[in-house]
Amino acid sequence: MDKLRQGITGKIFLITSLLLFVSALLIFSLFYFLLPSYYYQYKTNRLENGFNVLKAQVASIPVTEAQETLDTFAEQYNVGLLIVDLQGNVIYHPPAYIKLKRLPADLLAPSLQVRFRSGETKERIYTAQKPLTFLDGTYIAFISATLQPIDEASDAIFMFMPYVVLIILLISLGGALLYAKVISQPLLRINRVAKRMAQLDFSEKCEEGAQDEIGELSRSLNELSRNLEATMSDLTKANAQLKDDIQREREQEAKRREFLATISHELKSPITAVMGQLEGMIHNIGAYRDRDKYLQRSYAIMQGLRELVNEILELSKLEMVGMSLKLEPISLSDLVEKVIKRFDYFSSSKQINLQTDIQPAVNVKADSTWLEKAISNVIDNAIKYAPEEATVTVSLTDTDDGFCLRVHNTGTHIEESQIERLFQAFTRLEKSRNRSTGGSGLGLFIVKRILEVHRFPYQLTNDEGGVLFTIRFPASSSPD
Repeated sequence: MDKLRQGITGKIFLITSLLLFVSALLIFSLFYFLLPSYYYQYKTNRLENGFNVLKAQVASIPVTEAQETLDTFAEQYNVGLLIVDLQGNVIYHPPAYIKLKRLPADLLAPSLQVRFRSGETKERIYTAQKPLTFLDGTYIAFISATLQPIDEASDAIFMFMPYVVLIILLISLGGALLYAKVISQPLLRINRVAKRMAQLDFSEKCEEGAQDEIGELSRSLNELSRNLEATMSDLTKANAQLKDDIQREREQEAKRREFLATISHELKSPITAVMGQLEGMIHNIGAYRDRDKYLQRSYAIMQGLRELVNEILELSKLEMVGMSLKLEPISLSDLVEKVIKRFDYFSSSKQINLQTDIQPAVNVKADSTWLEKAISNVIDNAIKYAPEEATVTVSLTDTDDGFCLRVHNTGTHIEESQIERLFQAFTRLEKSRNRSTGGSGLGLFIVKRILEVHRFPYQLTNDEGGVLFTIRFPASSSPD
């Protein structure tokens, strides 16, 4: 009950019911106390005005011809009317009156002046005595009218008052309850929606049917809900994107630390070997007295170290370039032919059968320097890790969605679990990590980065005859 009194429904109900009850009671009181006085004044004025009209009507006719006019006046104003001459003889009376031939002398006026007498008896009767002039002379008109009906009506109203109060109370309470429901229910629905919005729940909407201020408020709240929902959705997406970016940055930072640690190890090993050999030669210790032999070994190690540093520098440049590659139309056919010719001597020295199938006039949009580096690393690995007298096939052909470069070497096999690892920095299948039997382990890592920034899909797989490296150039990469 306290909640009802505190809520808008309870407030509207109490105020409206009180206003209705007081208004109805006031109207009832006005009828009871003021209606009789108003009726008396109204009746008197009406009789006065009617008598003035009657005077104007009979002024042009003799009294003997005024029977119908006088009857009409008496019936219209519900009065008793007697017309007497100055000697007291009754000239006219309504049909319901007792026929009198002469009025008592004490009722006659001493002169022709108006004698108006009204009083309030127990039965409240209005009486008046006025001169009335006809064509044939002046007469006296006696008028009487009862005012008792209005008193009876007032008494009846007073007796009916308890029932009226009960009816007024019921109507007031019922009307106030209905009014409170009609006004407060839309506000309560709006309040419910607003509470859901405060909890970031935008599933419920307000009804927008009404064309009043409440309807306008509902439409404004719905628009606010849609805007907040869209904003929250954008913020959620932005937050998720920010989390992804932070996670990606952390992963990249972890990879950088791992990469630097690996570089440090890769650089430390050859430097330590060269320093040991040089120290042995300086002090003429044991086998190191043969300086020519160990100088050549140290030189070979330094050459490998130089190649490693160059690859690291290339990788650093690629990381800095990122998505700002210099993309331009290039002839992919000519680029692949150029790279293949570079490995003629190397393949011949290993007795590798190098076969080519290059489709001419294949053009793509790419950075020629970096793409040449990637293709060169792939062909270099195919020849380097193929056994002697194996076959290496390089082909560039059409596909349904662009072009495809395939580099296949026979006589080799990679364990499926190791394929993904080969694209990580400093990863080699040769466990001894001897540079005379393999590279630095950065070749395929560089290939991966170059192809990823170009968005060229690639794949390294085993087949029945050996290992196949595939690079796809989508039709979207072709110059217009």
